[in-house]
Amino acid sequence: MFVTIRRYSPENGAVNKASLDLLKRQIEEQFLPVIKAVPGFHAYYMLSVANREVITLSFCRTEQGLAESNRCALEYTRRNPLVYELGQPDVTECQVLTSAQSSGESEEGSHSAEAMAAAISLWLEESRGILLSIPEP
Repeated sequence: MFVTIRRYSPENGAVNKASLDLLKRQIEEQFLPVIKAVPGFHAYYMLSVANREVITLSFCRTEQGLAESNRCALEYTRRNPLVYELGQPDVTECQVLTSAQSSGESEEGSHSAEAMAAAISLWLEESRGILLSIPEP
């Protein structure tokens, strides 16, 4: 499994709630149908971190799927002016080394996935400061 993490941090330090709601609708209606068609697509999450940042997570089963989903995301952001309000994202591509999921497609399972995405975003929030404070050798 592979994941791309995009962190959008607006220069003014806040994400406008109305813009975030509109972006959410646009992504659900325009972007998700495209990315769901990517071979190897697994999951996509868009997170708001304390109304200061937006983090998106794209999970794919293969590197090729991740590359295609990244191409789709880049194309979408180029033609969506609302994304420019968020600024250029910091992009991190990762390989998932281990994971666990609840069995079955229950409402509880969907909350578990949301909790996982939130945990990743919080980890990024914390690790960012730690990583920036480590002196280079």
